Amino acid sequence: MCQASRLMRIVPALVGGVLLAGPLQAAVFTLSDENSAATIDTTNLAGPSGLNSWSVDGTDHLNELWFWYRLGSAAETNLASLPIDVQGTTDTDFDGDPDVLFVRYLGSGFEVEVRFSLQGAALGSGTSDISEQITINNTGVSSLNFHVFQYADFDLGGDASGDTVAFASSNTVNQMDGAIALSETIVSPMASRIEAALTPVTRNSLDDGAPTTLSNVASAGPGDATWAFQWDFVLGAGDTFQIIKDKQLIVPEPTTLGLLGLGALALVNGGMSRRRKAWNAT
Repeated sequence: MCQASRLMRIVPALVGGVLLAGPLQAAVFTLSDENSAATIDTTNLAGPSGLNSWSVDGTDHLNELWFWYRLGSAAETNLASLPIDVQGTTDTDFDGDPDVLFVRYLGSGFEVEVRFSLQGAALGSGTSDISEQITINNTGVSSLNFHVFQYADFDLGGDASGDTVAFASSNTVNQMDGAIALSETIVSPMASRIEAALTPVTRNSLDDGAPTTLSNVASAGPGDATWAFQWDFVLGAGDTFQIIKDKQLIVPEPTTLGLLGLGALALVNGGMSRRRKAWNAT
């Protein structure tokens, strides 16, 4: 079953899960599944906000992944600044560990619901998956000119210095650090704009008190590379806008990395041998 379907399937389960109703204090939640764990801080504004840890087989690959919003031409606002109506976790695969977080934020005339779903794999496999579902409901009587931003700062392999980011399209982005690979795909709808940059350029623009339009720069790095998506839409009274996304992390096993290194060494030695032959021929 695809991750988008899995997210839709677990909605009723959340009603019977571990949910907390407001008024709510700051809360940090940890999701866990097989070889993976993820931590989400639902109220931290100073940063890192939101999803701030994604550990796979003991290595944390994430600094921050979170959402900002804007109404009309106002400045962006960190989603965590809104009051929380309800939040909590649930264990959808009944293994004793929570693997889904649900949180609903209340705005003036709208509400935003966020679901994170973690799916790990066998210990030592180096693979993991997180899906997200962001739902914006217009609870007022007037249309809203709405803008949603997702900002991501991954440090693959636990090291921020060597990452590269490249958008394959306006709904797919890939990040690499050596052989470690991260990809995110927007299932629906396609983003309006994108941006790749080196930290902290994009995050500063989301917090500078002025409206932001992402640059559509499609690549960044190597370095502490970050990326962002932007969705622009008009939300009629009583209407709903939903974003569904999925990201996958692949960390090769040490034996695989060793084979990659041997292959690179063979290529180097082969090139040196060819050069020696050429020199001898002269």
